[in-house]
Amino acid sequence: MPDAGGWRRAVAAVLFAGWTASLAALVAGMTVSVVLFGFWMPYWRIADQDMILAYQGLLFNDGLAQEYFDHTGYLSYLALGAWFRLLHWVGLLPVHALSELPPASDAAGFDRAWQQLVEAGRVLSLIFGAVFVWVYATLVRRLVGDWRIALIAAIALAYSGGVAMHIRMVRTELLSSALVTSALLLVLVAARAPGLRRHAMIALAGLCASLAVVAKVQAMLPALAIPMLALAFGQDAQAAGDSGRTGAARWAAAIMIAAAAIAVASPATRLLWQGIAAGVTAYRPLGGGLSGVYQGLVALWVAGAMLAYARAWRVGAADTLAAMAAVALGVGLGLLSLYLRHDVHNVTADANPIEHMFAYAASGSSPLVSEPQVLSGALLVTLAQGFGRALAMHTFVLSTSARPTLLLEWFAIAGAIVLWRRGERKLPLQVGLLIVTVWGLDTAFTLRGLQLAYFAYTDPLLILAAALVLARFPELQTQRWAQNVAVGLLVVYVVWAHMEPVKAVFRNNTQQEACAWLPGHISRVEFPFCRS
Repeated sequence: MPDAGGWRRAVAAVLFAGWTASLAALVAGMTVSVVLFGFWMPYWRIADQDMILAYQGLLFNDGLAQEYFDHTGYLSYLALGAWFRLLHWVGLLPVHALSELPPASDAAGFDRAWQQLVEAGRVLSLIFGAVFVWVYATLVRRLVGDWRIALIAAIALAYSGGVAMHIRMVRTELLSSALVTSALLLVLVAARAPGLRRHAMIALAGLCASLAVVAKVQAMLPALAIPMLALAFGQDAQAAGDSGRTGAARWAAAIMIAAAAIAVASPATRLLWQGIAAGVTAYRPLGGGLSGVYQGLVALWVAGAMLAYARAWRVGAADTLAAMAAVALGVGLGLLSLYLRHDVHNVTADANPIEHMFAYAASGSSPLVSEPQVLSGALLVTLAQGFGRALAMHTFVLSTSARPTLLLEWFAIAGAIVLWRRGERKLPLQVGLLIVTVWGLDTAFTLRGLQLAYFAYTDPLLILAAALVLARFPELQTQRWAQNVAVGLLVVYVVWAHMEPVKAVFRNNTQQEACAWLPGHISRVEFPFCRS
């Protein structure tokens, strides 16, 4: 009679072969998934954003100015330009600049060049996704203390709705979400790290958060949630093993970090003021006299949360100053990246993120299109309707969603309820805060249709909530019924994650469908299939 538990042991042997080997196997699985579903799609199949972003990389490699600022996408364009140059240098990409494109009269050569460019961009997206998953797994492992749970979290992220689709096309959200998620996890892990390591992590978190906004301004919304989540997930400074340094050493470190932050602050502040001044004429006003002012309120929000953290978790004055300076240093360095290819449009968007997001949320048939300012009754009504829509999607029953992480959300909620009934309070509240944060972010993202792309910002929070709950139920890792359910859910999860990629592969659209908008976004290229 065959061993009934043999298949479970086989699955465990594949998934839990060791930390590095398991993550490598996961990346290999992501690669196979992309190759089977998506990599070979025609370059025009997902023209928005594949072709638009590839075009920006071509512009950069010819020394031309950026032309597309909706996202703003600045870091993605830099990365694509550098990636095209690298592949061209090693002989894998014949065309890497706009001036090298075959003429439109050579339709076959033109199509071949664009296919190679977009496929190169898809490879870069896969690399970004793999690095995102690996970093996420590493930081979650530091947070929960169990590498198997961290690996499960990594699998969940790799096959989440947002990331699973992002790794097979070229979009700006993947890099941005990877950076802002890393910023959150670095802050949470830093609370458990001693001494200078903590300050280094906080500075790196500030850098990641700033770069996330530079990559796509929508990252400002999840970034604003980090101080609140950090306060809820804090840890007593003494418990973090930070009692060994003397007061003099703490103050010396604080002064050095503050000096570095001040040195960075001057050029970074000049950039911000340049962008704020340009935003007065570029966007509709925020309303309530907040235009050009709320940026300072954001800084006060972060500083106030850090002071509240210091009081709640008994952090000394020197370490508090060092942490605040570390955040300022990281954010300033991130802003300075705008000098790499300086363009006032990027600076304006990043300095006025709310107005920039509203400009595109209030386009088309939106009820906000005729509003003279951002803050209005129409905005409140639209957000209230969006909240209802977001909650309906989280039930799946009331509104379906291409989001397998809903399974983890339901598990996290159920587990938090069980833990609450057992008498635990801290973790259920932390899990509840993570989930409410996701609901709030999804509500804001409904202003842009709550597209699948935006799940890359919020899915990591749902996965983290589930991982924290799972860590409180170690018995589930040994019980046979739980193992059976877990394998079944894994199959459902992975299949669910592939629904949108498979739909994209078999989509019945044509090249000409993009011709209505291509000339407005890719102005220097004439596409042969748009001539008629």
